[in-house]
Order: sequence, then C-alpha cells, then structure tokens
Amino acid sequence: MSLPSPRLATIPASYGLSLLSLMVERGHGVDDILAGSQLTRAQLQDQHAQISGWQYVVMLNNALRLGGDAGLAYELGLRSQVTKHGFVGFGLISCATLREAIEFSERYFQARVSVFRSDMSVKGDQVVIALHETVPLGPQRPLILDMVLVELCSLFAKVMGTDTTTSGWTSEIWVPYPEPVAYARYKARLPRFRFDQQAVQIRFPARLLDEPIPSADPVSVQLAIDRCEQEMAQKAAQQTIADLVRQHLVCKDGRYPDVAAMAQKLLLSERTLKRRLQDEGCSFQGLLDQVRHQDSLRLLGNPALAIKQVAEAVGYTDPANFARAFAKWTGFSPREWRQRQQSTSSGLIHHGLN
Repeated sequence: MSLPSPRLATIPASYGLSLLSLMVERGHGVDDILAGSQLTRAQLQDQHAQISGWQYVVMLNNALRLGGDAGLAYELGLRSQVTKHGFVGFGLISCATLREAIEFSERYFQARVSVFRSDMSVKGDQVVIALHETVPLGPQRPLILDMVLVELCSLFAKVMGTDTTTSGWTSEIWVPYPEPVAYARYKARLPRFRFDQQAVQIRFPARLLDEPIPSADPVSVQLAIDRCEQEMAQKAAQQTIADLVRQHLVCKDGRYPDVAAMAQKLLLSERTLKRRLQDEGCSFQGLLDQVRHQDSLRLLGNPALAIKQVAEAVGYTDPANFARAFAKWTGFSPREWRQRQQSTSSGLIHHGLN
C-alpha cells in the first residue's frame, strides 16, 4: 500500500491565522484551537510562512468541535480579504482585467496553496474554472471545498470592485455533494450553489473576462510579479535537509525508507545525513515519528480502514506497538481518537451531510 503525501501540501500561514482570529473573536482560547497542530500564534502571524495542510485540518477539527458551527467554512470564505495573500493579492488587484488576474492567480496563487490546481475554459457564454485536489482531503472535503470556493468568488468580486451585498453575485459554484444543513442559513450571503454535480467548479459570465479592474496599475503588477518570482526562488533555495527527508518519507508496502536508503536517495553518506540533521536540531527517527503520526491521523479519519490496516500502512506489523506509539503522540488510543472524531463528524465534520 503506497500512501499519498498530503503533509507535503502547504498553505499560507495566513489561513491558519484567519481561522484562529475568528475563533478567538467567538470567545475560544488560542491553545484550544492550536492543540495538536504543533503551531504557535507567532508562527501564524508570519506573513511569509507556510504551514502543512494537516496542521490546518487539526485546527479546523478543533474549531468545529469547540464552536459547533457547521457553517464555519462559509464564514471564513466570506471574510477573506485580498490583503491576506500578500503580494499575490496586490498583484490581483493591479491586473488590467479579470482574465489577466485569473492567469496571474494560476501561476502564483497555486504556488502558495498547493492543495489545489485549477484550469479555466470558456463554454458558450460561461467561464468555467475547474478545481482539482492534489491530495486527498478526507472527511473534511465538503467543508474545505466550501471555504475555498466561497473565498475565490469573494476575492474576485473584491478585485472587480463588486458590492455583492447590493448587486448580488455573478458567480455560481458547483459541488459534487448534497446540500448541507448549514447552507440555508448562509444562502442569502453566498453565490448560488448547485449541489450533486459531477465536478468542482466556479462559473460566471464570459463577458466579465475582459472588463477592466478599477485598481489596475501596470507598474504595480510588474512589481508584484517580480516579488512573487523572488519568493518562489527563495522558497526553493531555503529547503533544509529535514524538508527533503520529509518529502521522501513516503510509506510503500507498509515500509518507510530507513536512514541508509534515505542517505542514498539524497546522495549523502549516512554519517553526513545524520550530522546535517543534528545541525538542524532534529533526527531521522524524530522525522519518521512525525510522518507516521501525520499519516496515522489521516488514515484513521477513513472509517473504511480497520485500525490493523492503518497500523500496517504506517509500518507497524504489531497493532499493539502502533497503539503505544499513537498514545505517545496524541494521548489517546487509535480507537479512542477515531471515536472522538466520529462523534464530531456526525454533527460537524460531514458539514450536515448526514
């Protein structure tokens, strides 16, 4: 069994900060929202930082469990501001037309949010932007998709200077799942949703593609392009040995690479690999434990997999050894953790789909 590697998918820390800020505003504690994410508030406040997709999901689970609001995704999407995305947002509002802004986002926005990729086509008088997941989203899929789709519609409305509260939405969202219970409460504030479709899409009239953006500035958009290119190059150059090890710690047929195989893959001697990891303040075993922990959480979120299957998938032939390791990581047995998540899922994670 080969595991995909969603831990490699990253998103801007600003997403985590937006979620944290909303929950603090609603009276919840910072530590409660960040529990189990291995994140601090200071990390989320770094506008250049990226966090792992699994870390955001942990925060989201905490927020849903504590807040009890299945409409949280809609609220987060509607609240999104262009400034949240730094120079990418600056570039979007500086583009000449919506067509140019979409092309800009396809290069730079997706480089920052690697969980999705998109493609644009024109079908008759409609523009169709199809969203494709690059990693499995698990049981939170409807919630995450709702948030991202509403946020994208909200961002492009703001770029065009459209006041959706008075003139309404020009966009329409297609999703492949039934209407959730929370939708009725937010419907008046949202773009129109079409449920039970075959694809994940945003649609809007093609005539809007070449309409001018009120804040267009060719000098500013070139500045944004230069800065985004610099950030992409810096991100590639700043990869640590630990980052490279994490990328290659993918379980295949119930086994992760050992330190010898990893050293060979990175064209290093074992001794050099261990020394360089030590210089970065970590160890191969510590990184392997982190990866096993993250993969375990994701797989346990799939109720179709028996705990024994999860244990084997992350390299434990003895379920008892897996249970001990999992309790060390989380404070719960795998069964207890799954029961807690399923209890939450029945009212929240499935976003009212039951």
